[in-house]
Amino acid sequence: MNLEAWGWNSSLKENFNIYESQDLIPGRIVRESRHIYTLVTSGGELSCEVSGAFHYRAAGPSDYPVTGDWAAVRQASEDQGIIEALIPRQTEFSRQTAGNRSDKQVLASNIDSIALVFGVNGGRNFTESGLERYYTLARHSGAEIFVLLNKADLCSSEERQRAVEQAEKSAPGAEILLVSAITGEGLENFPQKEGKTIALTGPSGVGKSTIINALAGNELQKTGHQREHDKRGRHTTTSRELFQLPSGALFIDTPGLRELQLWGEESDVESAFEDIRSLAAGCRFSDCSHEGEPGCAVQKALEEGDLDERRYTSYSKLKKEMRFLKTRQDEQAARAEREKWKDIAKIQKEYKKQRQ
Repeated sequence: MNLEAWGWNSSLKENFNIYESQDLIPGRIVRESRHIYTLVTSGGELSCEVSGAFHYRAAGPSDYPVTGDWAAVRQASEDQGIIEALIPRQTEFSRQTAGNRSDKQVLASNIDSIALVFGVNGGRNFTESGLERYYTLARHSGAEIFVLLNKADLCSSEERQRAVEQAEKSAPGAEILLVSAITGEGLENFPQKEGKTIALTGPSGVGKSTIINALAGNELQKTGHQREHDKRGRHTTTSRELFQLPSGALFIDTPGLRELQLWGEESDVESAFEDIRSLAAGCRFSDCSHEGEPGCAVQKALEEGDLDERRYTSYSKLKKEMRFLKTRQDEQAARAEREKWKDIAKIQKEYKKQRQ
């Protein structure tokens, strides 16, 4: 099997060199289900688990393999293998895990592009604030970003135009494509390159799987009918899988995200709200919070109607979430450090007792 067709490149090969002397082979994870990973290798597909040493080294959930990862594998039989290590990720799309801990959950890795998919036929599929949240996370990934406004065939010309304008304001710098997975409209403008990986993400029921089927020309993914009461498609994708399309492009279909906790830095919010960052350059104080300081250019733009109040509110909310995330991360790291030294002290105490 030609690994270059699955995204293998010189940078990955260079990082894999340290494993060649250990009788390991490279493979890419194309499916994951309950800690069982399917990998493509030069010799075919392998079903793999991680090794005991891998478990021991893993510090948290984000250290475990995800769809899109490249791994160093020890082949155990014709169709079985053991994952010994991951080759460093070149890019990743991540969010914060739900719950009381501030851990990272990697949704897809080694992606060249990420497509944020929304349905624009009414209901709760598409909101400007929702797109701004996805766009902020996507900026942190390091991948090229597209916004696919799906189900255009179910919209009037006025609704289509309004959706495009809203998306352009909410995701400045991203390429906006109005598409229909059913009729094929606009999909010819979605770039597909052999060996390049594109991740599709977005809320449940917006047609991600249907888009992949349309691009592939056959049904690779199971799809469901739209519900009438909220205009959403039925949730059908339950795991992340990487597909190779006839064009040679690689697509990762992800389950719809019901909760999208932020992960990243405050700078990701700034880059996602380039219009507000440009305004902030005119503030009197370099550390202006844009919440009432004298000489604030952002507040002035709000007063004069040059900045939309809704967009400013979304910006402020995401900034506060990022600050809260950083605080929780610092507190979590401090707790872990205290626990580490408690364990060391306990071990030293036991050692002294044994020496007496």
